[in-house]
Amino acid sequence: MQNKLKVHPRLITSLGLHSAAIIAFQLALMQLISIVQWHHFAYMIISIAMLGFGASGTLLALAREKLLRMSDWLVPLLMTVSGLFMMVAFTITRLDILQFDVYLLFLERSQIPILAANYIIFFVPFFAGALAIGIVFIKFADKIGTYYFSNLIGSGAGGILVLFLFGNIFPQQIPPLVGLLSVLSGLISMPKKYRTGHIALASAAMLVALVIVSQPGKIPMSQYKSLAQTLNLPEAEVVHSEPDIHGLIDVAASPALRFAPALSLSFIGEVPVKKHVFVDGNFYGVIPDYKKGQSSHILDYTTQKLPWVIGERNRILMINAGEGAPLAHAFSHDPGHVDAVIPNAGVVNLMQDKFAEASGNLFLHENLSIHTVEARNYLASVKTPEFDLISLPQQEAFGGTAGINALQENYTMTLESFELMWDLLGPGGVISVSAWMDYPSRTNLKILATLVNTLQNKGIEEPHRHIAAIRSWGTVTFILKKSPLNDQEVSDIREFSRQMYFDPLLLPGLQPGERQRYNSIEDEAFFTYVDRIMRSDEGFLESYGFMIHPATDDKPYFSQFLKLQNVRKLSEIFGGDHVPFLELGYLVVVITLAQSTLLALLFIILPLLRLRKSRKGKGGTFLYFGALGVGYMFVEIILIQRFVLYFGHPVYALSAVISTMLIASGAGSLLSGRIRAVPASPARIGVIITLMLLFYTFFLTPVLQGTIASPIPLKIIISLLLIGIPSFFKGMMFPLGIRYLSDYDASQTAWGWGINGSFSVVSTSLAMLIAVEKGFMAVMSVAVICYAVAFGVFALHKWFFRTKES
Repeated sequence: MQNKLKVHPRLITSLGLHSAAIIAFQLALMQLISIVQWHHFAYMIISIAMLGFGASGTLLALAREKLLRMSDWLVPLLMTVSGLFMMVAFTITRLDILQFDVYLLFLERSQIPILAANYIIFFVPFFAGALAIGIVFIKFADKIGTYYFSNLIGSGAGGILVLFLFGNIFPQQIPPLVGLLSVLSGLISMPKKYRTGHIALASAAMLVALVIVSQPGKIPMSQYKSLAQTLNLPEAEVVHSEPDIHGLIDVAASPALRFAPALSLSFIGEVPVKKHVFVDGNFYGVIPDYKKGQSSHILDYTTQKLPWVIGERNRILMINAGEGAPLAHAFSHDPGHVDAVIPNAGVVNLMQDKFAEASGNLFLHENLSIHTVEARNYLASVKTPEFDLISLPQQEAFGGTAGINALQENYTMTLESFELMWDLLGPGGVISVSAWMDYPSRTNLKILATLVNTLQNKGIEEPHRHIAAIRSWGTVTFILKKSPLNDQEVSDIREFSRQMYFDPLLLPGLQPGERQRYNSIEDEAFFTYVDRIMRSDEGFLESYGFMIHPATDDKPYFSQFLKLQNVRKLSEIFGGDHVPFLELGYLVVVITLAQSTLLALLFIILPLLRLRKSRKGKGGTFLYFGALGVGYMFVEIILIQRFVLYFGHPVYALSAVISTMLIASGAGSLLSGRIRAVPASPARIGVIITLMLLFYTFFLTPVLQGTIASPIPLKIIISLLLIGIPSFFKGMMFPLGIRYLSDYDASQTAWGWGINGSFSVVSTSLAMLIAVEKGFMAVMSVAVICYAVAFGVFALHKWFFRTKES
């Protein structure tokens, strides 16, 4: 048993500040890498970098006594070093020699060492920071509840802090500012006899932060990102840039920047020049040149006019209306009222203020109501069927997106969402959705499968009488009509298609020769696929090479098409080098899981060389802390996904879940100090958590769906209870385990810390993989099993933790 040490208030304060810096740096770095590359690749780099927590446990296990002897000055120094590297890590990777491109990574081996260098650079601040925390935890194992409380409360505060910074300063300015928190924590905790030299180091760090914040420079983006490609046009420039909690907003202009999405070949006018809006370097939309009272719009020469071809639309709902081009199109048809759902409040403010005049004050139109929430949240709040048209945004992009959106939850395009929209249509109302043609065909087939399933679930026996679709050289537009299409409407669609040189794809009474009159395609099997989906051929959906089953709320990944079992077959058909360009996003998750698992196992196995002579119980340590690492992260990921739908805003959901979980867990950790660290304690608490999570597996979604339209104050109370109660108990499990282990075999405590950190990182990509393949319920089920394993370890402690006497 190790000596009891008193609690140090200065160290507790430093630990809280340092923990806040680490979580804030992690979130800021994810946004920065998302801007440079894409969010899934940011996820890949962060997962490897965060293994610094596992590596710190390995080093602690191998050199425990030496590190503890130096802890008085080493912990503050590590905090400062971590803070300093937080400040400069991203700046270093912006050097030309260290810039890489995710697409080239699969083609050029020269990119691999550059990627490895990026891994190492981002690894350092997490490793140094985690080592400081780990030393504190191991040194004060008997007071772990208090120190773990500080760690969790600080982390929760850091998550809230970075959300505030996202909305007020540019992303590249955030790391140096949050790095200062770690530098300050080192200064606070450094003993007086070492403080003079440390002040000099801290001063240098502050100077570095000042330079970077005052001269942030530009963020170098992949040459394949939309903004980077736009800036290659003649005289192209960014005319406006501003930070926002939803992402970095840029507006670009160029005389060559025009807006003509799959324009009809019959169009003979001038294609307008438009300023383009980008969020995190990704195309968001164009700023419309709206003129009040205009009776035509360039989108009238695209397939997107289809819903107006068959009748007037008085009450319109525009979902994810973006920057306003779809709105301008809608108002050119003189509707009575338009409701626009635009989750990005930053873009709305931009269009109502700085670019209000440029857009003809479109966002201030007297017949327009803007709702800055997620579409599903708005749909749940509308009770009376009334819309003549519900218009969805155009899906995917010209030429395909290489699966860059594969891991983004899209609750707007799930089967449950379409059923809600169907219920909100008036008698002759339609749902309209367009998509770019892709090859191999995926997006349009998945849309059609969703429409057909919606009709089946609503008891419609003849789907072909309610669905129409037309195809241009580049896009397809589908409409789903509440009442059957009549002969006049079918005739109007045929005539419009003839005038615009479009081809009907789906239409009652359609003749085979009509489908390729103007726009031929090489692979005519596409039409066979469409017909099989219209016949509700489940065998086709199962056998098709890509995932085209409708997305659901349990698996809301509309843009995820890759079937892992078909990767080899796709490689044979398209060539191994081309598969990543079909479905890059999902493959990155698989690669991330493989990399992080191998490294985590290395960090877990290495300490065993040192622990060979320790008491038995290593199996119990491995199972207990590994289960806690996986279980905690699985629950966090599921709660974030569920509450995105509940709050109608991903940023608010992320903030609510992470902050509530960490703060509640911190409270549980603090209380755990009053509970005896005997096997019965974590066993009983583990049973409570397991039963609660088992209840959540089956009833969390119904509870949230039943209260989704409740007033905000009530939803906040419900959220605090649903998130906070299990998190409170989960916060007790880690400190109780550490305290028990410190009495049983103190040499294993550092190993337990490393196991927990390694498994926490691996579990993020593992949870995503399970969610995509099997759904959220499966992820929660695994979390239940993990906490069952954790309580089982201590319920059977005489078997797992045998003493010499036993």
